[in-house]
Parts: sequence; C-alpha cells; structure tokens
Amino acid sequence: MIQRIQTVYMFLAVVLTIVCLCMQIGTFLAAGVPVFNEYNLWMTDPLGTRHFTTWPLFAVLVLSSAIGLCNIFLYTNRKMQARICLFNILLIIGWYIVYAVFSQTMNNVADLVTLSFQPSIAAALPCVSVILYVMARHAILADEKLVRAADRIR
Repeated sequence: MIQRIQTVYMFLAVVLTIVCLCMQIGTFLAAGVPVFNEYNLWMTDPLGTRHFTTWPLFAVLVLSSAIGLCNIFLYTNRKMQARICLFNILLIIGWYIVYAVFSQTMNNVADLVTLSFQPSIAAALPCVSVILYVMARHAILADEKLVRAADRIR
C-alpha cells in the first residue's frame, strides 16, 4: 500500500535530493573572498560566467531522485523496493565521492592562488536522504518479515 511509513521516508528523501539540486552546494574562497560558487550543474566565476564542469553531480542526483520516485510505486514488490533503496544509498554515497573529488581538483587547478572550499548547508541534504533511505529499507524489510510470518501461520 502507498500509505506505509516507508513511502513517507522515500518521498522526503526524493524531495531533499531535488532541493539539493536547486541550491548552491559550495563556495571556493581566495583569501576569504568568494571566487567560485558551486552548484550541482555548474560553477559561476566572479564575472557570472557559468562553467558546466560539475554536471556529474547533477546527473547522479537526478538519477537518484528519479529512481526514488519510481521506487515509491513499487509497493507490491517489497524485495525490489529494498534493493532499490540500497542502490539509491550507494548512488548518494557516490555523489559525495564525486563532490569531494571536484572540491579537491578545483583547489589544485588554481596555481597562483590557494583556494579554500567551504561547503554549504545544502550539501548535507543528500546525507539526510541516505538516512531516510536506510529507515525506509528497514521498514520495508520489517513489512516483508511480517508478511512471511503471516503466510507461515496460514
């Protein structure tokens, strides 16, 4: 059924990933002055020019949110739903790996100026999504266990 608690968890996780897609996820600072603003799809320089170098971050979160939204409607196949939750957890962990790689490579690109990276609060939203997917997976597996127990009693 769609009204289960894991549906709420998965819906909130999808909403949080979509919100993260729309917000700034970090800033590169040179001597305390913002030089580049990092979004999931692009980076902006001080002149306002967009550089689409961070598009893999966008692609991973769009894929995760689309799969998560489709996963909500797979309530009849609980085992598949639990596997897809695990896949989304791995996708978001991959997003954090790519996020760390981009922040480190950008620091190494600037030869003349040392840049420091300051993540924004929106970068923590996928982490909350991971927690929600873990809670949803736990509830899905508990439902599956309950159904198996009921089938065994019959």
